Amino acid sequence: MKDAITELLQSNKISYQSYQHPPAETSQEVAALRGTEPRIGAKALILKSKGKFYLCVLRGIDRLDSKLLRKNSGISKSRLISEEDLKLQFQLERGAVPPFGNLIEGISETFFEEALAKEEYLAFNIGTKTNSIKIDTKKLIELVKPRVIKFCT
Repeated sequence: MKDAITELLQSNKISYQSYQHPPAETSQEVAALRGTEPRIGAKALILKSKGKFYLCVLRGIDRLDSKLLRKNSGISKSRLISEEDLKLQFQLERGAVPPFGNLIEGISETFFEEALAKEEYLAFNIGTKTNSIKIDTKKLIELVKPRVIKFCT
């Protein structure tokens, strides 16, 4: 995943800042390791609904509101996939999921939270817990083409 992301960025001539750091479990911990603010951390969650998978990307300081997600996305009842399913289905670890739903085979649609889309820059892990990047949010949105909706309170 890391190589696919860096190749996509380089082939589109998009600049980014790269970070190598020890693994961390929370958005706040990895933000501290990178030296970035937690609010620009993009937390990517994979949800399952009716046999389909969806990627929801929100700021590291926010929490997903399932009622708002249902209302604004059209997805009926969903659940966060388990760590085991994350590894088996997507070969990813919890905390290492990147916001590139377009590069993750099996993702039906990607959603970015409105508040996240308003940040100037975003920082996130790129498929590993030890590698992350910081990128211009508008450039990321151009590449991923997510649906930007409100799903956090």
